[in-house]
Amino acid sequence: MNDLPAQRRLIDALRDPHLNVLGAHPVRLIETHISWVLLTGRLAYKIKKAVDLGFLDFTSLEKRRFYCEEELRLNRRLAPRIYLDVLPICGSPDQPVLGKGRAIEYAVKMRRFPRGKQLDTLLAKGKVTLQHMDSLAETLARFHHSLPAEPDLPYGTPAGIRAAAIQNFEQLGPLLPEAPDQALLDAVQRLTEAEFNAQEAIFAARRAQGCVRECHGDMHLGNIVLLEGELPVPFDGIEFSAELRWMDVMSEIAFPVMDLLKDGHMTLAWRLLNAYLERSGDYEGVATLRFYLAYRAMVRAKVCAIR
Repeated sequence: MNDLPAQRRLIDALRDPHLNVLGAHPVRLIETHISWVLLTGRLAYKIKKAVDLGFLDFTSLEKRRFYCEEELRLNRRLAPRIYLDVLPICGSPDQPVLGKGRAIEYAVKMRRFPRGKQLDTLLAKGKVTLQHMDSLAETLARFHHSLPAEPDLPYGTPAGIRAAAIQNFEQLGPLLPEAPDQALLDAVQRLTEAEFNAQEAIFAARRAQGCVRECHGDMHLGNIVLLEGELPVPFDGIEFSAELRWMDVMSEIAFPVMDLLKDGHMTLAWRLLNAYLERSGDYEGVATLRFYLAYRAMVRAKVCAIR
């Protein structure tokens, strides 16, 4: 099964209380441009849409199985209590059965958590503390240290870093037709290119030193949740693109720092950065921070404009 109409029939069947495929609890649906997430009881089931958006391709059943397994592999590194399994869905789109027979679809099985425990929500309520920043810094520093350094892989090159940054401007430009927005965008692009030129040799040196690793890839505050013991746990890392998750570790820490700065939480932002530097010892990476903060801000701007 590789077409969207059949998938939509499957989603309807999985939500049907008379079929009771996912258990006795009511099923609530969350839909994004790339997936459906079915929430029921204490569990969630995520099914990838059969779409090709250029930066991802889920159009075949085999590809969806592969990326479900990648999502499990990658996210269990940081969130093993959330990411439980990859389940085959068998039967037919109108009469599905979990895990019995030939697979017609695959789902990532996850443990649910309260939406109100995500850091972006808690931040808006003034409930994010300096201790949360210390814990997050410890988690990220330990995570980055555990990742193998493979400088021979074709990721994190200066040319690739520049191309990703310029792509933000190319994609954002058509979405901001007003002259003042275009003028500001042009100014930020000029500054970005100037900062890249100033740090190009450092980008190359850090790649050679093994600072480019298979990271989480999308470490904004909405992708971090407080679980038992008030520990910040990153989830929902990038599984569909190796190019987007293999990055300099300083680009990863720049994302939550930028998110905090964006909303004016300077004390929390600098506490997170300082704690991360103390625990990782990567003080040399600060030279790249201005570039990566601006890059992450442009990613955020692009996503907002697309939405």
